[in-house]
Amino acid sequence: MTKIKKIALILAVALVIGVVFAGCQSYKWGPVGTTDGNADVVNNGSLAVQQGKYLYYINGKDDTANITEPEDNYFGKASVKGSIMKSEIAEDGTLKNTAVVVPKMFYTAYLSGGIYVFGDWIYYVTPTTKTDNNGVVQVSYLEYYRTKTDGTETQQITMVEGSSVEYVFTDDALLYYTSSTLYKVGYTDEKVDKDATVIAENVTDVLFNHASTYKKGQSSIADYVYYTQSYDSDSMLSGNKVYATDGGEPVLLVDSKTYGTDGNDASKDKQFTFTLVKAANESDGTVVYYSKSSTVNGTSETAGTFAYKFSGETPAFDTSKEVKVSIDALTSVTHIGLDNGVLVASSTTSYIYKMKEDGTQTKTTVTFSGTPSVIRTDIADEGVTIYYVISNKLMKRVVTDEKAVEINMMAADIDTTWLAPTFVGDLLLYIDSTYGYTKVIDISDFVFEENNVVLLEGKFAAGYEESDKTEDGTIPKFMTDTDKETYITNNPKEEE
Repeated sequence: MTKIKKIALILAVALVIGVVFAGCQSYKWGPVGTTDGNADVVNNGSLAVQQGKYLYYINGKDDTANITEPEDNYFGKASVKGSIMKSEIAEDGTLKNTAVVVPKMFYTAYLSGGIYVFGDWIYYVTPTTKTDNNGVVQVSYLEYYRTKTDGTETQQITMVEGSSVEYVFTDDALLYYTSSTLYKVGYTDEKVDKDATVIAENVTDVLFNHASTYKKGQSSIADYVYYTQSYDSDSMLSGNKVYATDGGEPVLLVDSKTYGTDGNDASKDKQFTFTLVKAANESDGTVVYYSKSSTVNGTSETAGTFAYKFSGETPAFDTSKEVKVSIDALTSVTHIGLDNGVLVASSTTSYIYKMKEDGTQTKTTVTFSGTPSVIRTDIADEGVTIYYVISNKLMKRVVTDEKAVEINMMAADIDTTWLAPTFVGDLLLYIDSTYGYTKVIDISDFVFEENNVVLLEGKFAAGYEESDKTEDGTIPKFMTDTDKETYITNNPKEEE
């Protein structure tokens, strides 16, 4: 992007936003407990992230419609619903010493979004408090922030129009995709870059990925983003190009020469259009699923769905190492380990697709009671077990065993319309379907024995306080007054 274009964009945003309430919002907060910025991080990019003995999580989903005045989402004045919490994980796995560490609404409509923790900073997304010329808060603009893990310092990284913008935080940059352009805003422990820079324009498809585990100062192959670009309209080439980037110089993986010989362009039937489907991390690399098609004599022909496992420090593509998983162009897959094929779950019949050595395809039926929202896959020698949600209930099933049945682990309580439920060890944190707050269960408490089944029951992750108005004498502590009234109505104290 030229300097003139960048200035024009800044001016356009300023005109839309109108009034800027500079200096009205104080970020004074904390300190909230102690920190451990050198500890390993587990579960980045989700509802709940663990760093050492601390757990950072979003206290439920609030509605941007509740932000009618700028003060409604000012730091320190925002509702406790949607704020980011900090708890200490006790030796028995319970949460203690809970407090609000980011008193501001976390929100994104990007369903693969979440919070990240790197070193001493929590990274998150929140609706802006800026207004247009009529005083209407522009909640469709999201601001990207970071706050110290003890709450004592906060810095804005950037602001972007659109609540569904795809993004990922790394330890040194925010990457996001909007208007066919992939952007980067870099930062260090001390400061944030003033402006966004363009990584790539005219992007046709993006597949964001990130490592869920982070060791301070160590990069991972899982932190690469994959994207495609078409050729210029006046080019005689067909298909598209595939790149990877971790925020640095893009790495070209596939172009018109990839399936050719001696560095020449491939024939038209091997100049493929790649459609990126899914990325899944394994201990020794990242598996990327994609479908391929080519255009011959004006007709599009599907080559099938493939997978490629990238490993090492930098992605590199070798045609001899791609794995065909289906003759069909699949649009959604669940990774169950390449040796096991690929699971495609739907509302009708679900299958495991697998290619035989002779090039033919097998389809093994997998039975579910509905459309599963898969939240965890355990791949072991004895089989592949998935944990999933159907009709707000947590279920599990060994999908590689045709005789296995699905097991119901809890009553209906899980909302899957926003950020996905997430595991931190044996703890599962999720948004509850009644009040919209984050609850937690420990799956090790589940009992499934003959004549003895103990279903899991979620507890509010942020804890409880005493109340003389409820049946058990407690009420969720970090809950709005309105929601507390509803809770009391639903759980009244028995009349004496």
